[in-house]
Amino acid sequence: MLMEERGLLGTVDPRVKLGWVLATLVAGLIFVDVRSLLVVLASIALVAAIGGVLGATLRRLRSLGVIVVMIGLILGLTIPGEPLVALGPLQISREGLTLGVISILRMFVFAAPLVIVVMTTNNSDLIQGFMAFKLPLDYALMIVLALNFVPLYLEEFGRIADAQKARAHALVERGLLGRARGLIPIFVPLTLNAVDRADTVGKVLEIRGVARRRFRPEFDPINGPSWALLGATLLLAGLALASAALGRDLIATWLEGAWRAPFSAA
Repeated sequence: MLMEERGLLGTVDPRVKLGWVLATLVAGLIFVDVRSLLVVLASIALVAAIGGVLGATLRRLRSLGVIVVMIGLILGLTIPGEPLVALGPLQISREGLTLGVISILRMFVFAAPLVIVVMTTNNSDLIQGFMAFKLPLDYALMIVLALNFVPLYLEEFGRIADAQKARAHALVERGLLGRARGLIPIFVPLTLNAVDRADTVGKVLEIRGVARRRFRPEFDPINGPSWALLGATLLLAGLALASAALGRDLIATWLEGAWRAPFSAA
């Protein structure tokens, strides 16, 4: 029943999913063209759609999307260059807008695969997947716990903000100091809850004797969905590494050729 709730990706080998995450990270770092990043992001959305978790992924990324867009706007307002749009005394430059869009796409490329993998993989399988890449048990456990706590903290941030608004607290005040002061009633309970949760998890792990447990990772035979995702991973990683070796964006070059082909034939 749990695998059905996690969609088709729930049956994929965790080593393959971690390799796919690594390939998307490499592609996000290498590609700097907006079109190439859109293609990478579309491939991630396609994997989520085939796995049946696209809607859940978009809901998980909704809170992060606001932060990402704000970072893009800050870059657009602070990077000097050719002015495009004027917002009072502030101006959005062409260079700032381009850098902001690239930064937004990159952050989504980095975050979406992690959300998909955490959402569709058991913690024990994810730990074994990290251990298969020669990562010690303690570090693998810390990474998995951190990845599982991120969406919890994002949801808790929203609940605390709503609770403070219900108490007539102004989250946004005038001036830089006013905005910082308005966030204190949110971050203080959020930090205290995070420390309390970490302490509880540490005590539970100590009671269960995780530090004294030693085991070797075991995996089921690789199935059809795992082979399919592995092929997509190798293709994406090959394009990114080949682009870095050749010094040109292969995806953008191919898109330009596909766009110009009908016009040159006419």
